[in-house]
Amino acid sequence: MRPIRLTLRAFGPYAGEQVVDFRDALGAGLFGIYGPTGSGKSSIFSAISFALFGEPARDDQDASTLRSDHADPNCLTEVELIFELGATKYLVRRRPEQMRPAQRGGKETREAHCAWLFDVTGIPLDEITSENQGIPIVEKKVSEVREELERRLGYGKEQFRQIVLLPQGRFEKFLAANTNDRLAILRDLFDVSLYKRLTQKMKDEAKAAEEKIRADRRACESRLEQEGFATLEDLSAGAQQAQEEQKIEAAAAEAAKSNAALAEQKLAAAHEVEKAFAENEAAAQALASMEAKSKEIEKDKTVLGGALVARSLSDVDAVMQRARTDLSAASATCTKAQAARTAAEDALGKAAAALAAEQAKRGESETMREQGAALKRHRETLSHADKKKTAKEEAAAIERDAAAAFEIAQNNHSALVREQADTAARIKTAETVAGQRATLSAAAQELKSKLDAALNYDRALKAVNDARGHVADAREDHEKNCRAQEAAQRNFDEAEAALAGAQAQHLAEKLRPGEACPVCGSHEHPAPAHGQAESAGRDDAFTAARKALDGARNASAASGQTLAAKEATLSERQSHLAALVKPENTVAELQEHSAKVHNDIETLGPAIDLEALRGALERVEGRLPEAGAAVESARTSRDQAITGHALAAQALEDVLASVPENLRTTDALEAAITAADEEIRKRDLAFEQAVKSERDASEMQIAALKDEQSAANARDAALAKLQEAEESFGGRLAANGLTQEQYEAHKANIDRIEELQASIERFGQDLHAARDRAARAGTNVEGKDRPDVAGLSAAAEEATQVRDGAFRREASAVARAESLVKLAESIAGALSGIKKAEDAYAPLAAVAHAFSGKNNANMELEAFAIAAMFDLVLASANARFKPMSGGRYSLERERDVSKGAGKKGLDMVVHDVHTGRTRATATLSGGETFMAALALALGLSDVVESVNGGVHLDTIFIDEGFGTLDTETLDQALQTLQDVVGESRAVGLISHVDLVQQAIPLGFQISKTTGGSHISQRLS
Repeated sequence: MRPIRLTLRAFGPYAGEQVVDFRDALGAGLFGIYGPTGSGKSSIFSAISFALFGEPARDDQDASTLRSDHADPNCLTEVELIFELGATKYLVRRRPEQMRPAQRGGKETREAHCAWLFDVTGIPLDEITSENQGIPIVEKKVSEVREELERRLGYGKEQFRQIVLLPQGRFEKFLAANTNDRLAILRDLFDVSLYKRLTQKMKDEAKAAEEKIRADRRACESRLEQEGFATLEDLSAGAQQAQEEQKIEAAAAEAAKSNAALAEQKLAAAHEVEKAFAENEAAAQALASMEAKSKEIEKDKTVLGGALVARSLSDVDAVMQRARTDLSAASATCTKAQAARTAAEDALGKAAAALAAEQAKRGESETMREQGAALKRHRETLSHADKKKTAKEEAAAIERDAAAAFEIAQNNHSALVREQADTAARIKTAETVAGQRATLSAAAQELKSKLDAALNYDRALKAVNDARGHVADAREDHEKNCRAQEAAQRNFDEAEAALAGAQAQHLAEKLRPGEACPVCGSHEHPAPAHGQAESAGRDDAFTAARKALDGARNASAASGQTLAAKEATLSERQSHLAALVKPENTVAELQEHSAKVHNDIETLGPAIDLEALRGALERVEGRLPEAGAAVESARTSRDQAITGHALAAQALEDVLASVPENLRTTDALEAAITAADEEIRKRDLAFEQAVKSERDASEMQIAALKDEQSAANARDAALAKLQEAEESFGGRLAANGLTQEQYEAHKANIDRIEELQASIERFGQDLHAARDRAARAGTNVEGKDRPDVAGLSAAAEEATQVRDGAFRREASAVARAESLVKLAESIAGALSGIKKAEDAYAPLAAVAHAFSGKNNANMELEAFAIAAMFDLVLASANARFKPMSGGRYSLERERDVSKGAGKKGLDMVVHDVHTGRTRATATLSGGETFMAALALALGLSDVVESVNGGVHLDTIFIDEGFGTLDTETLDQALQTLQDVVGESRAVGLISHVDLVQQAIPLGFQISKTTGGSHISQRLS
């Protein structure tokens, strides 16, 4: 982009129209913009930025504040920029939002922000005017003008500031930017969207496959996790070990119960001892805190002593201060008396001079009397001019009526023109709204489809969660039935054993030696059962236990079947959920978005009848010719009336030729006669007053001399009293061994005496109490060891958890065994299908991960491409930075050792040849930072232009920064800029440095006046 001509009207500090013609400056290549601070140098940059993008160069300045305070109210603020982009030449004109005088009523009305863009290629610059401004591209629409310019330029406002326009205060922004900010800037400058789209495509495909696998694996893992296993192998082993674990856990539960009780006893005893140690520590800390304040209290005692001494001297100090005050007042009175005497002498001199002047004017009175007689002769001439004046007034009335008729006709025509423009604008708006309505309706339909899918997914997810809850309830019920079955089994075993024992004792009573046993047939009975056989009721107990066991077995089997059915339902719902695609947005987000779209449709309002508007436009256009003819007819009548009025006025002028123009009315003439008579009277009165004033001034001078002598005597007496008071005060200071400075320091603390005394007394009481508390607390812990309460508490908690866990494991072992085999078979089949899907997914995932930044460089594909561009920027920047720094510095991308050797982001460091090391760019001096930022900006411009064919950086502006450079560095910087000019690029500098202005005289000079700034061209 090469600026050709910039026109400013009522912009910033420029009140009127200022034109900046860049052609000679661009031809020279290197030019300057010079002027004092606040003259408006940076406003030229703001004007260029505002013309292109609708915003000034500074972030903190609103476009509505760009209007000049010096401008005429009727002059609208406007910026016009003519610039070249490649072989095409453009004109952009822009007006900010501003207030302007209304056409009627004397009030103000708001002028909206508006902009125009034209193609003026082929039109000579001097022939481009408001009537000849080429081919319209975009008119009035501010956003469309900006979008069109950004598209053609290849960059926006922020990038314009970074690589083309470098305003004051932002020169080093890009140099100091962090990786994320720099990445955002470079992403807009370098088109790497292909890599971003490719990365996203690979991520989407990999994500879809991965989510399917993850959903299937989550379903398996969830089922395993519900049973407490990590793998299928663990599940199979667990099914075999379930019964063995039941016996082990029973013994462990009993041991854990004993351990938990013992741990609780130890913990309770430790808490009591710990309280005594905590109190001992708190008392020691409180005592140490009080003793630490001892030095401060000693200082307070010293301050208190000094304040008491100072208070004893306050009486003589007060006497001395009053003496000083009296002396000051006497001196002031003496000074006033001297001034009064001087003023009286001046007044006497002026009165004498005034009397002499009045005496010199006495000869003018006769001349003024003659002039008054001449004025009275003009009375007769005015009486003859009355008829001519009446004719002129009638002609003026005719002229006014004709002008009013012309204005009415013109207003009617203007109203039709405005109605035509308004109707055309309404037609265009209606067409735009119709397009927006169609777009929003399509978006609403698409959102409805997404919302239906999201609702289906949420319903499926809720069904899965409900099924999980049902499975948990069924499992809990089944485990309860299993425990009941175990209890019934134990009761049955006990009843059976009791019944068998009773039967054995009964049989043993009937055994006889040598007789066969009725059970085993043996004739020998070495150990027959002994005891009293009490079998009464044991048959009933055995029968009841067997019945209870059968009921418990039936209940356990039924709950097991219910659990299996619930698990099958859960598996089915999980499969259904896995088959659905998880929506990118929640139902609430989609509902909110859908409501917004429907609200946007309602905001558009009802459909507009375009045909009716087009008909109205045709009717308005049909009335325009008649209204134009009426304007021309009224203009002719008005012109004729103007001519008649002029002829009547000339006739009146001929009659009044002998009378001065300012005396051609009776009132004016009579006023002049009266004024002449009054002037004569005033002159006589002035002479008399001058005589009296001279006499009064002489008397005042004598009185002032007497007052001055009296004031001098009073001042001398006050001085003697002060000297006496100072000697008395000095003696008292010496008697107390104090200097004046020490007394003043102690005097400042007199008001703190009571506060200091109270503070010292409180400290003594608090210190005694702290020592007593520490002694008591130490006695309570003497001879004791501090217990490990945290360890004992953790041990007790651990023992309780072990005990509870053992009880739970014992209760659930049997119930788990029956369901684990069936679950293992189901999961084995599911994992086989997952393995096949993972084998197909692996190559796609590897590529997607590499593109997304999970690679050796730890960078996404888009960032990697930008980093490659940034390396080119640094290489181009170093080609300037090294020479400017005398070969000492170069810029590098920083290596991040935390991510492994060789990993780089977009953070920069500077390599210092003198040390052989790199360091942060923030450690550079002001001049070095300026050189680095300048080199980086030039390098960025080079690469942006070379890699992006749509971006043309033909001109760069640099605002300030040269004042931080020494002479040698400044020469190097200017030489670098001269080299840039040699590369077919123009550079504009704004600077207040004299050496820069001497080295680069060609450019523009801005002068600052009370009525606004002005721009003039500087020649070499």
